[in-house]
Formats: sequence, structure tokens, C-alpha cells
Amino acid sequence: MDKLKKKLIILDADGTIWDSEKDVFLAFNHTLKINENKEITKEEFRRLAGLDLKDMFEKVLPEKQKEFANTYVKEYRKYYIDEGHYIDETILFENVKETLENLKKQGFYMAIASGKPKRILDKMVEHFCLKEIDMVLGVGESEFNPKPDPGIVCYIMKKLNIPKENVIMVGDTKVDIMTGKNAKIDTISVTYGYENLEVLEKSNPTYLIDDFKTLEEIVEYKQD
Repeated sequence: MDKLKKKLIILDADGTIWDSEKDVFLAFNHTLKINENKEITKEEFRRLAGLDLKDMFEKVLPEKQKEFANTYVKEYRKYYIDEGHYIDETILFENVKETLENLKKQGFYMAIASGKPKRILDKMVEHFCLKEIDMVLGVGESEFNPKPDPGIVCYIMKKLNIPKENVIMVGDTKVDIMTGKNAKIDTISVTYGYENLEVLEKSNPTYLIDDFKTLEEIVEYKQD
């Protein structure tokens, strides 16, 4: 297999480099419980994979309550971020830390482009000592449009002055793949995240991988 010669790897966060599903699920249901006296199942939650947080709430709220989605987003973030429930159960996926270290040794630039706010991403990157990450950006609480709008990815490429042919997007959902395609860059989807495998296959990423360390078999740093 010929390796893809790249300089920049743009990574999704939740479901790609760390397993935050339990904490996010509990915080989401906590918000629904105190406001709507309802909860959703893990299966229902997984069907929301990749959506912006506001859209997630709108999907599960009755029609007359959808107008409160923005308020619920604020309450969710107060509980999840400000009250410190973002790291109760969250862990790095297997082989992530070692793979990032090896890719950094090759010379790769690496960035995070997530739906989360940057302020929580910075905390989590610091918590997991991911010093290999060069840039961290989040859609939440920012002027970026939610993925699959490619704005956040294009901003990273421009800021690091790396052309699209030298960039690859790695994520775990259809939305991540669409984001990469909208930015006209190659895409890799991990199969261990939050999206259904059949959905990922139909989204047609450049590569599908079952283990994060497989990145090292697919990409090679492009020398000038």
C-alpha cells in the first residue's frame, strides 16, 4: 500500500482520540432530566452522533420546547465543563498517545477540530498531556459554523500555511467525513467511535481503520 504523503493531520476529538461517550451521555441526560423530566437511551443518543449540541437537543425535544435548545446547551456546558464532569469517566482510546508521539517524531503538524468549545478542549488536551497537538479549535462558543461546514478545517490549514493536498482529516462520524470532503481533503474514519459502521462505509472515506495506530501505516510525512 502506497502511503499518503501529508504534513498536517486534523483530528476530531470525541470518539476519535478519547472515549467521552459516558460523560457526554450522562451530562446530556442530566440536562434533559432537570428541564424536561425525561431521559433518552444510549441507542437514541448514539443516533445523534456528530451533530452540533444545539441540534442534538432539538432532535429530542417536543416541538413546543425546541426554542429552549440554546438554553439547554448553556446548562449542559455549565454541568459538563464548569462543574467538572468532563473527565469523570473519559479516557484516551487505545494506542492514541503512542501513535501521536510517533507521528510527531516524523514531523507531522497535528490539530484538533471539534464540536466542543475550545476552553474544554484545552483542559482535556492538558489533562491527557497531548503535547503533540499543535493547534486546538472548537466550534462551540465560537464564530465557526458546526461541522460539516469546513470553515474550522480551512482556518487551521490557512493558519498553519499548509495546502489541502498535504492535509488529512481523521474522525469517527459521517459528519467528520463530510467536513473533510467539503474542505477537499482526504479523510480517514475510525470504526471504534460513535457512528454505525454501515453509515461510515456509505460515507466513503479515503480509508477506514479499526485501530488508531493504523494511521502510521497509512500516512507518511511529506518532505519538502
